[in-house]
Amino acid sequence: MKVSVVLPCYNAGPALGRCLTALRRQDLGGAHRLEVVVVDDGSTDGTASLVEAFDPGLRLVYVHLPRTATSGRSAARNTGIRHATGDLIVMIDPDHVFPSDFLARHVRRHEQRTDLVVAGPRHRLAGAVFDVTHDRSFEALPPPRDVRVIVLARLGLPFGDLATCWYYTFSCNLSVRREHLLATGGFDEGFTGWGLEDSELGYRLHRHGLAFAFEPAAVLYTWERGGMTARRYTDWRRNLDHFTAVHPGADVAQIRVLDDTFNPDVTVEDGIGRYVRFEHAVRALTAPAPRPRPGTASG
Repeated sequence: MKVSVVLPCYNAGPALGRCLTALRRQDLGGAHRLEVVVVDDGSTDGTASLVEAFDPGLRLVYVHLPRTATSGRSAARNTGIRHATGDLIVMIDPDHVFPSDFLARHVRRHEQRTDLVVAGPRHRLAGAVFDVTHDRSFEALPPPRDVRVIVLARLGLPFGDLATCWYYTFSCNLSVRREHLLATGGFDEGFTGWGLEDSELGYRLHRHGLAFAFEPAAVLYTWERGGMTARRYTDWRRNLDHFTAVHPGADVAQIRVLDDTFNPDVTVEDGIGRYVRFEHAVRALTAPAPRPRPGTASG
């Protein structure tokens, strides 16, 4: 299997160098091959020079996109997918680092079946700086406090059994075979700013018939960049309007249960409760109708 990591970046600075170092250390095992597609979304911080000067040992494909009014994560990732030549696409962000078995964890899941969407957890670090060239640097870190880990524990369900599994396909740590991304059209570039473009892709992959899995060992880490902001909240609400317009079904409409989850004033615990209600609401919509009992009218 050939693996393509799609890595969109915009003025990522030194974080991109750390991420590329972590990618160079990946041990895929066997005959698996790796390429990294860096999509420079109009950076002005010398990203091209950083990629050009990066140490050998990593197959890098560099693509530059001019910065325009329509620039954004959907367009950048679609560009990366088009330039990728791997069977499997793994999506991450440039401010992420991870142990040397990160990609192998994704690959092993996809070796088991060809119709999977695999998500992994992300753990935010508050100011921690460590040497990404040694796995022992990761061993002392706390377990990831990813919202999906918390929701799965609260509901007591496997990830693939969630009626809302498609919502949690966050593109910060996601893998799917390239053929499925092309078949479903990739990311919808009608989403602008922050939020929901990856969940909408997950929704279409779900409707395409793919199965969903969560791989807790495929963990990556990011430096804390601050929580939800008023601007991100505004972006999320605008993108939700686009999501529900494109997919007017009742299941997508239930995302509005999460509205206040992204309000900067809402606590984490209140947010988790809304995720649980979201699952119950969609599950109620998709549950089969009860069968009539013997001897009763069926209508």
